[in-house]
Amino acid sequence: MAIALSFHPPSSTCEPHILIIGAGITGLVLAQALKKESIPFTIFERDPHVFFRGKGWGLTIHWSLQTFTSLLPQHLVDRLPEVYVDREASERGENGNFLFFDLKSGEAKWKVPPSKRIRVSRERLRSLLLEGLDVQWSKCLASLTTSLPTSPESDTPTITAHFTDSTTFTGTLLIGADGLHSRVRSTLLSYHHTPDPQKLTTYHLPIRLLGVSVPYPPSLALKMRALDPFFFQGGDPATNAYMYFSFLSTPSNDPVSEAKDARDMYECQIIISWPYRSGFRGDKEPLDVPEDHEERVKVMKKLADGWAEPFRECVLSIPERETAVTAITLEDFVPSEGMWDNLGGRVTLVGDAAHAMTMFRGEGANHGITDIAILLESLLPHLSNPSPSSSASVKDAIDTYESEMIRRTAPAVLTSRRACMDAHDYKRIDDRSPLVSRRVMVTDKER
Repeated sequence: MAIALSFHPPSSTCEPHILIIGAGITGLVLAQALKKESIPFTIFERDPHVFFRGKGWGLTIHWSLQTFTSLLPQHLVDRLPEVYVDREASERGENGNFLFFDLKSGEAKWKVPPSKRIRVSRERLRSLLLEGLDVQWSKCLASLTTSLPTSPESDTPTITAHFTDSTTFTGTLLIGADGLHSRVRSTLLSYHHTPDPQKLTTYHLPIRLLGVSVPYPPSLALKMRALDPFFFQGGDPATNAYMYFSFLSTPSNDPVSEAKDARDMYECQIIISWPYRSGFRGDKEPLDVPEDHEERVKVMKKLADGWAEPFRECVLSIPERETAVTAITLEDFVPSEGMWDNLGGRVTLVGDAAHAMTMFRGEGANHGITDIAILLESLLPHLSNPSPSSSASVKDAIDTYESEMIRRTAPAVLTSRRACMDAHDYKRIDDRSPLVSRRVMVTDKER
């Protein structure tokens, strides 16, 4: 990946056109927000189609909920109930309790303080956010080319994205929303050398994680729902293994299914993770993730042995032969001031591309939404009324956004990292642990 600098002949002031790299949740929210403000943009995605990565799991929008709805056009806000994991529970005003259980005794040990939140299907939310957007699929970024204006009064800097299929697109600003392994980020980091090479890569946590999506009949699902209508988590004090359970869909969300059995089923998400270290469960060697899906299910069931009900039954009921088990590498990325050069305000990052964090506080998407709101607050005055001096103003706006974003998200990444580590070291969990403490946006003053 490389950035090339090129000179372009003088021209009149360029109308703003935003290039968005990445059509995940953050990129799509950004696109819808720009569309709402009538700012031209093009959005690109390296995947060939929306379903390429499978259904995906659930997503909780909590402290950014008001910001989230303010970014979207009203017709999409009105349709958000369509993507709730349990529309009936949400319409009753249920927020869930976010309980943390002792998986051995079955006792509820902690309850995250309540807040206004919605629990949505990531797949269905993404489909909703795609409405009215013309995504350029199968576009894998190869390099960037920037223009160097020959006259500040007559030429607006541009950024050109070069893709691996030999196509190119030029805009006035490129925003990387391309996730954990962002090509935009790696391009900027390779261009702007940092004194510490470790900061160029993501940090891998010493944890192994397996997750499944499983349909359960009411006889089992209602036992889990009696604990919480949306999700809960728990830890094994004997082994330091961790479990997360969430509903992804309920029968009320699919009342017109052709098969009655399908209508009766609850789609559930189950995650089990464990510390990757010698001595885990008394074994000399660390427990690795098997390659075979059936063997992965067996590992999950082995770790649930000795758990209280209904946690044990929930895991033991996972079908071994027909279940696809996803193994996730837990890694994060901590941004810092001066880590990258935004190329004169022509490139910036949002969401996981800027500050990837683990899911153990459920804050990644909330920060991505906040990124968009703060970025647009700084940018819109200059994008709505472009002028010969706009490029300098846009540069200032990007600098202001990045400074705030880094101050806000760097501590959040580290807090989520600590929550992850606490989840796999049961004795460390107490009322102050970020694993079970209230979900709020941490400001620089609280670092």
